[in-house]
Amino acid sequence: MKLIWIQLALGLFQADLAVKHEMDKEDGEDAASGRERELCGGAVRIRRLRNYGMAGGRFAGHMPAIIKVSTMTTLGCAGAFLCTLLRKGHELQKAGFALLTGGALSNLYDRCRKGYVVDYVSFRTPFPRLNRLVFNLSDFFILAGALLVCLGQTAEKTRGRQE
Repeated sequence: MKLIWIQLALGLFQADLAVKHEMDKEDGEDAASGRERELCGGAVRIRRLRNYGMAGGRFAGHMPAIIKVSTMTTLGCAGAFLCTLLRKGHELQKAGFALLTGGALSNLYDRCRKGYVVDYVSFRTPFPRLNRLVFNLSDFFILAGALLVCLGQTAEKTRGRQE
């Protein structure tokens, strides 16, 4: 049963890399001009962005430091994932750490291999600052994984109080 969680993490890693590869190979005039495709009546926009920094492009130009921080964070996440795998139960946390680890590995891979992370999804919101942010599947995996880990820990604490 433990193997399924590791397979999930690796599958998510591969899926995001495949999508990033397809988005990144769209070199040419369309990619250079920042052309967008709109979905869901314009609420979702697909456009390629090469992010040379961290979230929101912060710390661009400091890739060696970003890689170090990303590596340490990814190793910490993978370590917590492996420790959780050794425990009985804790399915929400196992799923969460699989999502976190798969997403973190994919973004770290991009940073190490290419020197940037490929982002490609943005949303139209009433908040102009949010409209400028561009995400990739790994970002969504990381968010969902963090939520599942928190939910799993909360459920564990609640269960402990009831016993």
